[in-house]
Amino acid sequence: MLSLILPTFNEAESLPELLEEIETALHGTPFEVIIVDDDSPDRTWELAETLSENRPYVRVLRRMGRRGLSSAVVEGFSAAQGDVLAVMDSDGQHDPALLPRLYAAIQSGADIAIGSRYVSGGSVEGWAHARHFASFVATACAWLVCTNRVRDPMSGYFAVSRPVFADIRDKLRPRGFKILLEILGTMPRRSRVQEIPLIFRLRTRGSSKLNACVQTQFFRQMLSLLWRRSAWHIVFVCFSAVLCVLLGIRAWNLHLLYLDAGVRQQVRQSLESITEGKGWLMSDVALRHVRRDGFRFLYRRHGRGEDHTQCYDFFYSDGLQTCT
Repeated sequence: MLSLILPTFNEAESLPELLEEIETALHGTPFEVIIVDDDSPDRTWELAETLSENRPYVRVLRRMGRRGLSSAVVEGFSAAQGDVLAVMDSDGQHDPALLPRLYAAIQSGADIAIGSRYVSGGSVEGWAHARHFASFVATACAWLVCTNRVRDPMSGYFAVSRPVFADIRDKLRPRGFKILLEILGTMPRRSRVQEIPLIFRLRTRGSSKLNACVQTQFFRQMLSLLWRRSAWHIVFVCFSAVLCVLLGIRAWNLHLLYLDAGVRQQVRQSLESITEGKGWLMSDVALRHVRRDGFRFLYRRHGRGEDHTQCYDFFYSDGLQTCT
């Protein structure tokens, strides 16, 4: 049986349609779906429980007081009943039609089967050049810690056999988003790995979870895996590469601010007008992207508990809008 883990956080919009796609893709295959929700503010867990009433193959794990995609996947795998364990994103970017091929690969003897964007037939829809470059550098760094050479060690769509997961379960240190990287860095050398072409689809609902915190977690995960492998001679190389990517992307997004005095003055005057009108402190505003037609910024309102952060786009022709 195939046990499919769906880690969720604020995925209520996409979940009903996704379950229908999974049902269609796995018609004739014994399977279960375990939805592991990190107590979503949009009550994804509640919707999932409602959907499970007419779907006996669906189980829901609502996690209280703990978060993180990697730990959610490990917890789901541990609760699964199938002999093949799989995971995919819940936001519509992973095509469920690939599930039968991942399942068949494990059934045919592979230890792990990966939906890969970077093998022949795989691709990514709609990414900007900066995102492609960042992904390339992160993937190159990930190769340093993999015991087996894999074209796409950063994929979030894969299946693993239960015996392999059972063997490495106690060695895993799940943190951040890249649980596949943790598994590949822990598996024995010369494990049987099969990559299957994946077309990484455009997001149709929800929002990306990729942010500075996630990037920091990835960096910490890399250091942890390198530490466990005693690969001291490449820690500095990895650190330097990741740091250059993060700084390079930010510099490119703000390059007009540095190079054009007119743009710099226009942005400053616009921000002063916005903050004065809203009653905000200028210190609570952080620029993220400057364009000829406007700019993007974050406003963080400080308060007790978790600070509230909102993203805004300002267009000189249309005014202030929340980010889409």
